[in-house]
Amino acid sequence: MFINDEQNKNNLKTYIMANELWGTFSIYDHRDAIFRKSLITFDRIVIPIPNKPIGNQTLEELEQLYADASYLEKNDAAIIYNWNSDEFQDWQKDVLREALSVKSTDSFYDSRLMLQEKTEDLKPQGVNEITSLPVYGAKEEFLTTYSKLNHVTEEGVIIELSQLISIPDKNAPLEEIIALRNSKSFISAKEAFKEWQLKKMPEVLGEKSIKNINLAKEEFEKMLHRYEEEINNGKFKKSKAVVTSLLALGSIITAAFGETQTAIALISGAAPNLFSLKETTSPIWKDLRGKSYEAAGIIYEANRKL
Repeated sequence: MFINDEQNKNNLKTYIMANELWGTFSIYDHRDAIFRKSLITFDRIVIPIPNKPIGNQTLEELEQLYADASYLEKNDAAIIYNWNSDEFQDWQKDVLREALSVKSTDSFYDSRLMLQEKTEDLKPQGVNEITSLPVYGAKEEFLTTYSKLNHVTEEGVIIELSQLISIPDKNAPLEEIIALRNSKSFISAKEAFKEWQLKKMPEVLGEKSIKNINLAKEEFEKMLHRYEEEINNGKFKKSKAVVTSLLALGSIITAAFGETQTAIALISGAAPNLFSLKETTSPIWKDLRGKSYEAAGIIYEANRKL
């Protein structure tokens, strides 16, 4: 059956709405430029807003946050989470401690992890599947958070895919970012880029054929160029940053890690000024036994070179 361009666009929009990538934040992350940076990466961001100031937060600060978050939510770019500190403490006791031994009990920054667990409860109508990732403003934040979390079994393998891309400036108008997000060409480029990282990359890591690995590498480079071009169409000030996607490998992949190393070696040196791929280890707060992989987070680093 013949399908015209308009039908293809509608099919693409339906698919994107049904399968979304969400970013989760701590209750302090709105103070950082990471708030705006994430709007070009995620389908939606989850913004926790307390009903009263916590710590050194001010009422004026929360009022501005609510105004920004409401605008983003109205434009399908965010989900407001009504933050409750008692609920968070209960979650730490009932969920976090069952999987971890925790060195520090202080940690509103761990709210990223709670919201990652809560996204299913926040799912809007029309969305079937959500992949939610905690967002970090620096590699040190990720390491600090996870250094306090010791899995009851052992450390896991983390694959880091880093890309040098343009991101919105910290003062970029939300209206201009939303205008870019609503562009059909940007939506298409972002979706293809997302699919490669969440679906294609894990397949490539287990690929035995060097030819297929190289083809996947070339495909990723083209997608990255296309994504960058679309971001630069945005009518707002931009800067360069290294955006690192973290993939935690489960036992199914790590059992054959020798094969995985081939893909890492081939891809890591492909375009050293554009993207890189490497393997590290980190405590994993979720049990990945019996799983191939799970997306573990995204890190934005403004002052880093690949």
